[in-house]
Amino acid sequence: MKIIDEKKYYKMSELVEATNLSNFTISFYHKKGLLPNTLNTSKNMKYYPEITVTVLNMIKYFKENLNFSIDYIKELFDYYKIDFDDRSELILQSIQMLSIEIKNPILKKDINETTLNEAISLDLIDDKEIYFKTEIEVLKVYEELREYEVSSYLIEEYVKTSKKLALIERELSTKVLEKTGFLPEILVLDILNSFKPYIFNRHTIEEFKKEVQ
Repeated sequence: MKIIDEKKYYKMSELVEATNLSNFTISFYHKKGLLPNTLNTSKNMKYYPEITVTVLNMIKYFKENLNFSIDYIKELFDYYKIDFDDRSELILQSIQMLSIEIKNPILKKDINETTLNEAISLDLIDDKEIYFKTEIEVLKVYEELREYEVSSYLIEEYVKTSKKLALIERELSTKVLEKTGFLPEILVLDILNSFKPYIFNRHTIEEFKKEVQ
């Protein structure tokens, strides 16, 4: 590690050790525009800013756990205008990338206005001009629930419970941060992608079993 202008930088060999990715892979990601700019010294040595480790861990997670292609990851990075200067913002952006697939965009004007307005008022989705695959799926589920005359009250309670869970998730992350002074980006993604869905679905299954019995 090298300190330049009071900032930490890594050599390629140090990135390889920190991420278990090959020299070739890291260079490929850099050429694809997925990594922050390097700093070249007078000895023609390239140094990568400290946040590069976080970015590489994110890319690795998206590929191995979500089967995202490099081209799609690049598309996500471009859409969310990835912030290579702020690690906290970068982790927040990674959560957004995990939550919303930016595929099959549909304009707001092409969506049923009543359904959309109701979903926005219930805080199921945001009010914006373009919606993507995941958000359209949420709207479809909402429409179906309304067809079965599920009350808005139940849906509101579902959203309230989700918000409470979000607060607990943030507290879990805060406790790790307080303990270590460092928030592992992979832990945050694992909580959202594995820990929460498994526990939530596990108890949902238990509730359905009670009805069957």
